[in-house]
Amino acid sequence: MLSIYDNPVCSKVFWRTGMEAQQKFVNIDNIFGFETYKENRKDSLPISYTVNFDSISDKNYVYDYTKTSIDMDGEIGSAKQVKNDCWLLAGIYALWNTSAGRRYIRDSICCTYGNDAYVHFTGVNTTIFIPQISLGAAKQSKNYVDGDDDLLAIEVATEYFKKQLIINGEAVRNINPNIINGKHSSANINEPLCGGFSSDIMYLITGKKAVTFFNKNDSEFKQIVKSIKDMQKNPGRYAMTCNFKEAKDGLYIHHAYAIKNVDEQFVTLINPHNAAKEEKIPIHEFYENVNSITSLKL
Repeated sequence: MLSIYDNPVCSKVFWRTGMEAQQKFVNIDNIFGFETYKENRKDSLPISYTVNFDSISDKNYVYDYTKTSIDMDGEIGSAKQVKNDCWLLAGIYALWNTSAGRRYIRDSICCTYGNDAYVHFTGVNTTIFIPQISLGAAKQSKNYVDGDDDLLAIEVATEYFKKQLIINGEAVRNINPNIINGKHSSANINEPLCGGFSSDIMYLITGKKAVTFFNKNDSEFKQIVKSIKDMQKNPGRYAMTCNFKEAKDGLYIHHAYAIKNVDEQFVTLINPHNAAKEEKIPIHEFYENVNSITSLKL
């Protein structure tokens, strides 16, 4: 499988050498302190982190991680959730369901000839460099998303970025606070991805703020119905996720789903537990059970 930069449909950000990739984003160096952003984004400086090998959990030292095959092709394929990060995977699948979202994702990920990877978070102007040995260790550990290496790179990068936020005990200062900051979930230094919001990863990738509506009163419910109808009328324009109030009809509570499609009869969902298997919910049952939706217009 071709590396990302050799795929002719990929964005202009993909370069033919690791050095060019570094120059495109930022100077890739370890940054041990956390530098907060200025309120004015235009004046803020780019930040970079390098994912160190020791940060990858459950490594198996039997493997030579430098020889692990990394298959990044600029596409988000079907995968299975392993960590407690359905919010992240659902958000990525929701973005991938739109043409604009696919461009944002392709602009965010890069793989070099040496199988080193870069993930650039536009929303916070931060690049995460993932050496091949670290990405290989994550893949071999079986403790990260299973089935797609592009998604794996995004997951590893997000985990490391969120860990830095938790370590430094502060959120990024930004006029748009719709970012991962470690304060609104059960995440901790050992499991930084444990809990979050799909709007977080949408913001990191696109720099755009999603809206969330909770099914708690008539006004909010009307917004949910409107959002679903908007997606039905303009398929491919909205990146949308949801969760449910009750565990019935095979659905889970406290679990995020990406909404792939809406028609007059059904809402089609992507479940991060197994993204290859779509789930169709009758639209009236969806409205009865939906707890919240998160929608980003692209």
